[in-house]
Amino acid sequence: MGRLELKLLVVLVLLTVVPLAVVYFLASPVFERALTVGGLNPAIEGALTDAVDVYGAFIMAEKQRQAATAGRLAESRGLVSAATKGPAVTTAWLQQQMTDPRVLAIELVPPQGGVAITVRAQDDDLERWRTRTMELTLEGVPGYGEMRFTYGIERAFLERFQRMDREVITPFTAMETYREELVSDLALRFMVPLTAALAFAALIAVVVGRRTTRRLLHLRDGMKAVAAGQLDAHVTPRGHDEVAELAHGFNEMAHRLRESQARVAYLTRVSAWQGIARRLAHEIKNPLTPILLSVQQAHGSYEGADARHLGVLETTREIVEQEVRTLERLVDNFSRFAQLPEPDRKACDLVALVRDLLKSHPEIEGLGAELPETPVVAEVDRDLLRQALTNVIKNAHEAVGGAEGDPEVTVTVLQAGDVVTLRIDDNGPGVDPDDRDRVFEPYVTGKTDGTGLGLAIVKKVVLDHGGRIEVTESPLGGARFSVILPRVVGSAADSI
Repeated sequence: MGRLELKLLVVLVLLTVVPLAVVYFLASPVFERALTVGGLNPAIEGALTDAVDVYGAFIMAEKQRQAATAGRLAESRGLVSAATKGPAVTTAWLQQQMTDPRVLAIELVPPQGGVAITVRAQDDDLERWRTRTMELTLEGVPGYGEMRFTYGIERAFLERFQRMDREVITPFTAMETYREELVSDLALRFMVPLTAALAFAALIAVVVGRRTTRRLLHLRDGMKAVAAGQLDAHVTPRGHDEVAELAHGFNEMAHRLRESQARVAYLTRVSAWQGIARRLAHEIKNPLTPILLSVQQAHGSYEGADARHLGVLETTREIVEQEVRTLERLVDNFSRFAQLPEPDRKACDLVALVRDLLKSHPEIEGLGAELPETPVVAEVDRDLLRQALTNVIKNAHEAVGGAEGDPEVTVTVLQAGDVVTLRIDDNGPGVDPDDRDRVFEPYVTGKTDGTGLGLAIVKKVVLDHGGRIEVTESPLGGARFSVILPRVVGSAADSI
């Protein structure tokens, strides 16, 4: 266990144990005071008793009021007058009497089973409470023997009192009987969940703390490996927090360091090869002209009649001239490779560059492009990049020369984020995965008459532009060379 992990564990345990100990010693007095001040005290008991008395008095007063209302209505002269005019008038008169919001229904019942008249309220918020029946004399209300008067009370009022009785009065009465036991029970019920919660929180904190510290330890080990020169060190990111972001950043840093080291190593090797190529070009080029002139002079100065000897001279001259031309081409390649300048980068539309490049090589059969409609701008040395793309295209053209079917070489320009990509696909035999890194090394070639400098020049130009080049398998069946360059930003793009 590392020191950081041990420190975190100690801090997390203290943060859970100390509060639990404090709460344990203070819980019982707090509960005792809470029950005395806000719970079981005479003032609350008196208030609850008064509430019950008020409710009973209200119910009794309401019953008496509704009974008096029913009696007055049964003895009303208006009822007698309406009854003599028929059921319609009686019904209308009864509707006018439904002014009390607590009256649910008024019904006039004939003495011998005739048709009753019933008037009901539309309020659904009342709870049916009681129906009071008032007897009517035949002389009083013609055709009817009794009146049934139904009234109610607000459902919300009843529910509130019932809820108060269920949730307050009954529990309070029960609590008063075992007050002393209640304090201990409340303290126990509080402390057990609190203890369990704090223990669970401590366990989670320990687990999370250990996981976090272990991730940091893995990150530390990766940094030590990089510091020791192991640039292929990798840390597996876990989670989605800042530590995971730090791991991703470390992996990206290690990747960039590997790329930077590979770039520096390649450019160092190329620089050394450029020096060798410069000296070779100088050493080879100087004797070529004297050799050629000497052979031509020997051939031209012979005046003899020996046909055999003349044939030997003629053959010798042709061979020397042919080989000198081959050496001159080789010297030219060495010179171009040795004298690659530093790129003079300016804003350039790569789409226009590819279009011009395709127009310059009509002799390449099957050469085409997939280009966007809008310009794709990057800061490049137009001449150097054009030379590099020409080398790749010619290399692809030579590769598809022996392929079955029609040759096909396609140049694609893509733009994504901060980079632009130029892809050259062909339908040739492709590049073996084991040789995809070696093809860019100077003087490595698979052609009998090649120098192995074309792709080396391409990679040198791409690296000097701050980009990279990759070789993969093409959807066309051959090789795909991807030149990836940084995009232009700011005003340089606006000048195109």
